[in-house]
Amino acid sequence: MFDRFTSIAYRLFHKPAKRISKNMPLLREEILKSNLHISPEGLIAVGILLAIIAFGIGASVFAWGLYSRFFIIPLLAILPIIVFLPPIVASYGPKVSQSSRANALESELHFVIGLVAILAGAGVSPLDALRRIAKMKLFPAAAKEAKKIIVDIEIFGLDPISAMEKAGKYNPNRLFSEFLYGYTTVLKTGGDFVSYINNKLSEVFQARSTKIKRTSDTIAILAEGYVAITALLGISLFALYQVQALLSRSQGGIENIMLFSFVGVPAISAIFIWLLDSLQPRQPFKDTRPIKAFLASIPAGLAIYLLPIPVSDYLHISLALIATDVAPSILAIRYSRQKLGLEKFLPDFIRDVSQGRKVGLPPEKSIEQLSSENYAGLSKHVRKMGAQLSWGVSINSVILTFTSAVNSWIVKVVGTLMMEVVDLGGGTTKNFIEMANFTRRINDMESERRASLKPYIFVIYLAGIMVIITTFLMVFFMTQPLVSNTTLPTATRASQTVNQLLIAAIFEGWVIGMVAGKMGEGSISDGFKHSLALVVISLVLIYFSRSFVRLP
Repeated sequence: MFDRFTSIAYRLFHKPAKRISKNMPLLREEILKSNLHISPEGLIAVGILLAIIAFGIGASVFAWGLYSRFFIIPLLAILPIIVFLPPIVASYGPKVSQSSRANALESELHFVIGLVAILAGAGVSPLDALRRIAKMKLFPAAAKEAKKIIVDIEIFGLDPISAMEKAGKYNPNRLFSEFLYGYTTVLKTGGDFVSYINNKLSEVFQARSTKIKRTSDTIAILAEGYVAITALLGISLFALYQVQALLSRSQGGIENIMLFSFVGVPAISAIFIWLLDSLQPRQPFKDTRPIKAFLASIPAGLAIYLLPIPVSDYLHISLALIATDVAPSILAIRYSRQKLGLEKFLPDFIRDVSQGRKVGLPPEKSIEQLSSENYAGLSKHVRKMGAQLSWGVSINSVILTFTSAVNSWIVKVVGTLMMEVVDLGGGTTKNFIEMANFTRRINDMESERRASLKPYIFVIYLAGIMVIITTFLMVFFMTQPLVSNTTLPTATRASQTVNQLLIAAIFEGWVIGMVAGKMGEGSISDGFKHSLALVVISLVLIYFSRSFVRLP
């Protein structure tokens, strides 16, 4: 669709686009650093066509405003955007694409350089290393970069060093660009490129560790802002709207509370989740099974909500939310434990295999010998690999079966590295020792990342609990004069108000739990268990409080 739109725009506006592109000499270089496959003239033509379309829409709305006598001055604010739309598209379109390309490569970079270090230590040439990377589906961003270099070499006739220099020049990821430039410099001067790669790998690990700390600081600011908006602002609005609902005969206050809880808080939470997703490191592989279970559980939640169960309204909606969250929460907890167990004990397994190689055992025998060792969640996979190897199955097939059975991208990558090491001639002792050290560093870095994010789960939980407690307390103090005389119509209205307030507070806590999963564990899938926990905690708090105080 974009190609067709570009083709139409270029046919219509190629002449003005060419004139404008002459005044933007750096635009071509910016496009080459992005994932956009378009010429500067084509991109500017797209901007011009979009500006004309926007102008047509704006003029139509403006004319309709004049005809219907609506307040139209705010519509004039879109005119500057229409005027500057072509340069905005030309300037920021490539930059957004560059950012996406750089971020996708950054999460894979330490693995890719670690793989290159292992391959280089085994005597594999740079070109062969690129060919191996280009075939790996586990590294989609790095594979794309490797394919571009190979195309320049095999199709356009560049030598490998020139092709890598070109790739470094037009790559938006600073670390990867510096790695390629340094790699080619070492190759030109005949230096020790193995030592260079290992030093660069240490630098990449250090840079990633620094980024994790910086990201944690940014997430701390976002957590404070989120709590301030959802909890503190929510509490203030709840108080104001409660006063309006309880002291007047209008239901406008309750409607505003419902609007804030059921529309405002989910919208704010979606924005924060999007911000968190752009900050946190991404992995190409994501386990979507809990999300699928959540979607499959929605009909059960709706059925419970629609059934005429003789319970209070807030308990009714709580049961519906619990029914929706139970299955995905169980799956998320199970898969998360499996994943963490595999990643925790994988370095120990690789280390023990390297110890077996030190005493002269081949990789197959080393793995068989470890079948009786205890690696917690990894043990069943080690026993299965040992059994398959004892049956005569090739080690490559065994490792491939292992990597396809696990749900951790890191474990899949390390298994692929092991397969590459074996492919290089059985895997020398040095190769396995390097891979064991590399796996340990990866595990330490991931543990550091998880530990730095855990405290924010507690912060978000406090926000959800605070909403329930303050709502309950405010309702208690505002309705005490009505409790003694339940025959008053006002008392009946107050009882309905209490039910609606608690419904809003419980739903708000459920939404906040989703943000807790993304903020503290980096995944929406882990948010289901936090949402479930906050709903249950809310009910416990409500019934615990009711045992001490009486509400309408």
